[in-house]
Amino acid sequence: MRLRAYPVGIYRGKYEWANENSPVGGDCSLWVRAATLQLDDGQWQCQVTASNYDVQDALSSPPAALAVRVPPQSPRILFNGSHVMPGQNITVPAGNRATVVCEARYGNPPAYIEWYLEKERLTAWSQTNASEVERPRVWAARSVLELGATRSAHGRQLACRAHHPSYPSPYYRDSYTMLDVTFVPVVSIIGGDASTLANLEEGSSALTLECKADGNPSPYVWWTKNGQVIATNGAKLILAPVARNHSGIYGCQARNSLGTSDSVKIEIDVKYPPRVTWVGPDTVVEANLFSQVTLECKAEGNPPPSYTWYHNTASSSRVNPLQDGAYPISMTPQLQLHNVSYDQHGRYTCIATNQIGLEDRNHQSEAVTLNVLGPPVGAEKGAAHAWSGGEARVAASVCADPPPRRAAWLWGSLRLDVPQTIGRYHSMEPATDGGCYRYTLLITNTQIADARDYVLHVENERGFSSHAVSLTVHETAHVAPLIAAALVIAALLVIVLCLIIRCRRRRESVEYKTEDLDSEKAALPADAVYTPRAPMTAAMGGGNVTGMGGGANTNPNTNTLGARYSPAALQVRRAAVVLQPPTTV
Repeated sequence: MRLRAYPVGIYRGKYEWANENSPVGGDCSLWVRAATLQLDDGQWQCQVTASNYDVQDALSSPPAALAVRVPPQSPRILFNGSHVMPGQNITVPAGNRATVVCEARYGNPPAYIEWYLEKERLTAWSQTNASEVERPRVWAARSVLELGATRSAHGRQLACRAHHPSYPSPYYRDSYTMLDVTFVPVVSIIGGDASTLANLEEGSSALTLECKADGNPSPYVWWTKNGQVIATNGAKLILAPVARNHSGIYGCQARNSLGTSDSVKIEIDVKYPPRVTWVGPDTVVEANLFSQVTLECKAEGNPPPSYTWYHNTASSSRVNPLQDGAYPISMTPQLQLHNVSYDQHGRYTCIATNQIGLEDRNHQSEAVTLNVLGPPVGAEKGAAHAWSGGEARVAASVCADPPPRRAAWLWGSLRLDVPQTIGRYHSMEPATDGGCYRYTLLITNTQIADARDYVLHVENERGFSSHAVSLTVHETAHVAPLIAAALVIAALLVIVLCLIIRCRRRRESVEYKTEDLDSEKAALPADAVYTPRAPMTAAMGGGNVTGMGGGANTNPNTNTLGARYSPAALQVRRAAVVLQPPTTV
């Protein structure tokens, strides 16, 4: 392509010969001073005209390029065709893609453009360089960035950096904007760890929960309980102290212009000790004998309490049933008593129990008194024994409610009301034990003829009953032989025992030689010599000396009842041994 050339003259201060005074001719080097883009940027060529018009010796040098550097304007960011001014943001919905343009205009040569998200370098889709329409000698550098908008990019700084050698050090300039990524709120609950929620106790625990909402634009937050909106202190839910009515399912939600978040839920379960709210059907229950009775206990508590019924047959003013002899009879809220008897009369107490943490909590109900109403009930037959001439007690026990109003002992054609005395017969006032009564008929100077059946007739408002007691009278004459036989048997046992002991001693005795007995050093066991309590002369002159050991004296004239051990007897025995050596047993 042929270049269009314009001749340039030599002008002081603008275009000057570089080597004007050089001794070497032919140097056409040119100084271009105060270079300007409009006048001096382009291709330069040195030409030498022909020496004569008819001589074709004109010369032209190869073109030399002169680039006059012009720093471009500071880069600027464009979004949706509009210039993003300093301090403005780029708003993009999350999940969408944003096309952002950075341009650096009027520079020569064109600038090189980079993109940064915070400190992370991004790859631009493209960069184009085009000469300015109104100023063809300068360039417009244009870089296009395709940016995917995510929630994590919200609030981060997007920078466009233009590099050019004409910029002051460090040879680049930046333009900034902030990414404003809009998205539907996402919520979470802070402060509700499992350990805290598991140990909430009424009156002694406190709980603070916060609903953290992440959304753009900034969302509005609210709390719900069991699906109903509740008033709270903003995003915080403060329960201090917690109460049982705070238990429930709590939800946290947030809303902005783009939509509403999903609900995040948490369960609050406040523990509290049991309390018996009702026991009955009444504090005093009356039931007919052999009927059915149902007692019921209701209690509140969290965790739900278990129930234990205690029965105490004795009336007591103590509050704790465990301390007044009561015993457990049922582990259900309802106590079913079938075919009730007088044994089931008494006080019934319900204790509700649950466990909070590792500690058992319980609450005791008011006692329910069960009165079993019916006619007198007792054993139909009974027995009693007495000695002739002694005192006889004929007794029978009955249970009744209401208490018996009339009682009498009957035998033969006789009737003895209670209390009453006729001759040797005395009917005593009954001894009471709860709802039971023990009647006693006292007979003095009992005779054989008193052996018979005695019938106790008892009556109350509900009916009557009869109870026979058979009295057996033993004759006193039979007692002496029995006692004598017992004494004989005891004496025989004592004699046998003594014989056994004596035989053992004979086996354990030591046989001594005569010379051993004559020695002063002879040592005899304490039981080696047995001497009856008798004069020494009798022992020596009886003509019959027993052998050593524990044997009994065979002399019939010797009284063995006074036998004993003594030092004197030992000396007599030694003399006897000298006269007659001992025989071996």
